[in-house]
Amino acid sequence: MKAEINAKEKILQAAMELIRVSAGDINTITIRAIAEKAGIGVGLINYHFQNKENLITLCVQRMIGNVIMSYRPAGGAERDLTANVKAVADFLVENPALSQISILADHQTPQASDNTMKTVQGFGNIFSSETVPSHEKKLKLFALVSFVQALFLRRDMSKELFGADFRDKPQRDKMIDWIVQQLFQDMQEK
Repeated sequence: MKAEINAKEKILQAAMELIRVSAGDINTITIRAIAEKAGIGVGLINYHFQNKENLITLCVQRMIGNVIMSYRPAGGAERDLTANVKAVADFLVENPALSQISILADHQTPQASDNTMKTVQGFGNIFSSETVPSHEKKLKLFALVSFVQALFLRRDMSKELFGADFRDKPQRDKMIDWIVQQLFQDMQEK
């Protein structure tokens, strides 16, 4: 059992390393390359993950989950929320292949612990005076995350659709300022 867990973890680590060095271009990553990097046979990858797509999706979810957990509040709820949302949006734009895999996987098989909900939870942690954000605040945070994800997925046509280019940081930041203000205008600086 322990050897099986170690083999599975070796495969995941090898695949994540190949994803990193490929700059997210998963089309250049082969099962054979993953097996070689992990020092195992191709059959073991198929046994544990069934196919490359399942393995890559799991790796991307883990990688982005680690990034999400790195965002931390610094002071002032609205300022922290806006800064963290901008950091997430920046990550999405800088890592489009990984981000798209993660977002689409979350929407295809939603779970309470997927990256979308981890992001909602992470943003909720900004409101430190509340041990558990209210249902209304959670819904607003979910709307905020969904808004950013939808803009990212439509980034190539955002200028045409919304008058602002999501790929352009100043324009993206302005859209984020606007949505945070719309959703949380009742929020007091803490």
